[in-house]
Amino acid sequence: MGTLHYDEGEDAFYLHIVLLKESEQRSGDRILGVDLNLKNVAVTSTGSFYDGGRLLWGQNHYFRVRRSLQDKGTRSTTQTLRQLSGRENRFVLDRLHTASRRIVEEADRHDCAYIAIEGLTPIRENMRGSNRTVQRQMHSWAFRELQEMVAYNAAEYGIRVEPIPPAFTSQTCSRCGHKSSTNRDSSTGWFECKECGQEYDGDYNAAKNIGKKLLTLPSGQRPDGLGDGQLALKSGTVNGSGDYTTHGATP
Repeated sequence: MGTLHYDEGEDAFYLHIVLLKESEQRSGDRILGVDLNLKNVAVTSTGSFYDGGRLLWGQNHYFRVRRSLQDKGTRSTTQTLRQLSGRENRFVLDRLHTASRRIVEEADRHDCAYIAIEGLTPIRENMRGSNRTVQRQMHSWAFRELQEMVAYNAAEYGIRVEPIPPAFTSQTCSRCGHKSSTNRDSSTGWFECKECGQEYDGDYNAAKNIGKKLLTLPSGQRPDGLGDGQLALKSGTVNGSGDYTTHGATP
């Protein structure tokens, strides 16, 4: 699998190819939920946060340098711009590779056989009302590369990766299921359920909901081998009925 990028300003194509090395599929039905976003590259249902600040800083830095070169408008800037674009791509892919590896290692530590990861298209659509800076960051954000890298690394562990439509995962309480657009503060990202009062980081709440979506799929839509399923959390697991088991407890 791979992705092809065309940079109109530089009239250049960039191809990123991921080759999957598959191992025997891991047995079990434990799931790790993963939410993707700008502030945090990824957040897992087990409470791990992968900060996107350094990545966004790098993208903004390259954008400013590129714009400065384009303003000069000289012939010599064309080659410089191409070299700059290559450095930016390597910068982004290196950090995404690190994040993807850590996500899979997190799944492995919690003995997960599945990673439920936020689907791609709605992430971009949800940013259409944002300011220009965020739109530019989102446009250049390599969500597809990150998902493919997670799939690549997960395959070596025999872990399956399942993309999940994220509709309403940011508005729904992962504890009681109450859904409301007022549950999450759009300026801070903090989630406070208006029904049960539970408070979470919004991305962490969404990660649990993404995992629960896979966990509660009807039988005809569930991946082969998933069984009843258990969602991995910080200190235990929860099943599709909401029954919680702490680490070390007898199921």
